[in-house]
This record gives sequence, structure tokens and C-alpha cells, in this order.
Amino acid sequence: MKKMKVQDLLQSGHSLMNNIVMDTAGLLGEAYFAIKIDDLLKERGITQKDLAQMTGMRVGTISELVNGKGISINKVQLFALMAALRVKSIDDLYEMKFPEDLEMTFEKEQAEWKSTKEMPVAVKEMYKNNVLKSSGLL
Repeated sequence: MKKMKVQDLLQSGHSLMNNIVMDTAGLLGEAYFAIKIDDLLKERGITQKDLAQMTGMRVGTISELVNGKGISINKVQLFALMAALRVKSIDDLYEMKFPEDLEMTFEKEQAEWKSTKEMPVAVKEMYKNNVLKSSGLL
């Protein structure tokens, strides 16, 4: 499994990514993006080349996906990977992992938001700040 910390992704952020997106993603702190395709290949005893032939994708594309170099993937490619590897959930290929305290905070705020239909205070603040940033007022 290849792990890519949010902070590392932000440092090597895409040049076309706007600052608001970068700042909002930065709120996830020590969260990381886990790429599990290589583990699946090993479990199934196949190579990247085999997977490329099974899916119709280029070997280079598979290599980029496995190594986290090309983390952009379209829905058709995703379904091709899922069909070839016989997985039913995107979590079998990719997964977001949050620090325990952040996960607990998100769970609490999500439950509150669902039950009250009111945005949690932290989300309201983020929203307000992002609107001000996009308006050039912050």
C-alpha cells in the first residue's frame, strides 16, 4: 500500500489548483490517501502489465496509478479496474485515512448536521472564510 499524506500532496500541489481548494484540503492535517492497487496485484499474482492488458489501459497509466504519480482517474477507468480485479468498492483500490481525533470530530459533526440540518460551527467558519477569499476580501 502506498500512502500519500495530504500535506505532501499540498506541497506538490497541481499548479492549476486554486488556493481555496488547497487551504480546504489542508484542514485534513495528517490524513493520507492510501493506494492499494499494488497489494491487490500481489494478492492475485498478476503484474501491472497483466492488469494493463486486462483493462485496456497503458502499462504506463497502471504504473502511475499504482505509484501515486497519476492520481487522476476517470470513472470508466475506475470501473475497468474494479471489473478486472473483481472488487466491489472503491475502498478496495483507494482509501482516505484520517487521524483518530479528526475522524471522531467529523463523525460527531456529521451526525449533528444530519439531525439538526444546521451546519456545524467549523463548517460555517470555513464556508465564510472561503467566500471572503474568493471575493478577494480576505
